[in-house]
Amino acid sequence: MIIAETTPVPAVRPPWVGNVAKEPILWIILAILIVGAATSPHYLSALNIQNLLRNAALVGLLASGMTIVLITGRIDLSVAANMVFSIIIGVVITAWIGRELGLRWIVKGNTFAGSPLLFIAISLLTGIAVGAINGIGVAYFKVASFIMTLVSLTALRGLSYLATNGAPFYLKGALFNWLSDALWLGIPVSFVLLLVLVLFAQSFLSRTVAGNRLYAIGGNETATLYSGIKTNRYIVAAFALSGLFATMGGLVFTARLKSVEAALAQGYELTAIAIAVIGGVALAGGTGSLWRVLLAAVAFSAGLNLLAMWGVPTWYQNLTIGAVLILAVSLARLQRKT
Repeated sequence: MIIAETTPVPAVRPPWVGNVAKEPILWIILAILIVGAATSPHYLSALNIQNLLRNAALVGLLASGMTIVLITGRIDLSVAANMVFSIIIGVVITAWIGRELGLRWIVKGNTFAGSPLLFIAISLLTGIAVGAINGIGVAYFKVASFIMTLVSLTALRGLSYLATNGAPFYLKGALFNWLSDALWLGIPVSFVLLLVLVLFAQSFLSRTVAGNRLYAIGGNETATLYSGIKTNRYIVAAFALSGLFATMGGLVFTARLKSVEAALAQGYELTAIAIAVIGGVALAGGTGSLWRVLLAAVAFSAGLNLLAMWGVPTWYQNLTIGAVLILAVSLARLQRKT
């Protein structure tokens, strides 16, 4: 009786497993979590992880909008100012409509208790409009995006002070409590919101003709223009989407604070750029994935959370953000040359 030898069949590993293993940002997150757990008994507590994800939701929303603009080879320095301005205008206009209707939507001084749906609609329209105005200036009037959005940043900060008279608005209502405190399967609602928006936005970028054209504009705008594509409208759309993400970030941010004022979020635009670059987005345009930017937002928030756990002062944390940005840009340039 002859027994045939059989060669053992190696286990087939799904392709996505290898891709995940090769994702450096995941390894960075894992390393931060291990160091955090080893140095603080509270780092991996449910409360701290939830706070970490809430912070990641805010910076992730800003960085996602920034990423869409960076893909086209432009930059949006006004995202943080737009984030605050759109919420302030939402409060001011909603309160004005309330007064016209004989409703007291500003009570107890500067406490806002107006219609949440009307407030959200006005805020979103404001943020999108500001982004579109930036896009029109860049696309049709050929103003450099750096200059256009820097001027926009300054103007929006000034208009925010005028609209509030330098005083904060205090936000009251179930909407703000839900956005700041609610959990879904143990995950903060704000982070779930980020996941949903990134899912739709990444699908738009990778699976639609319009999204592919944004990459084409960033890769080679001249060739894209000569191929018959009207690039201006896509550039305006990219800035409008950046305004949308900025406003969503503003809703998440102010819901946590239960207030909004003109001085909020100064310097957050640099954080958004840093996270986008860490996520592999090229400043020259043409490349970028929102999923990697989301992971970068989690890694960034986890790192800052660890520094806070260690008692590192805020100014040293800001220094760390600057150092990370310089390092990320340098590595991105080296990789692009290679």
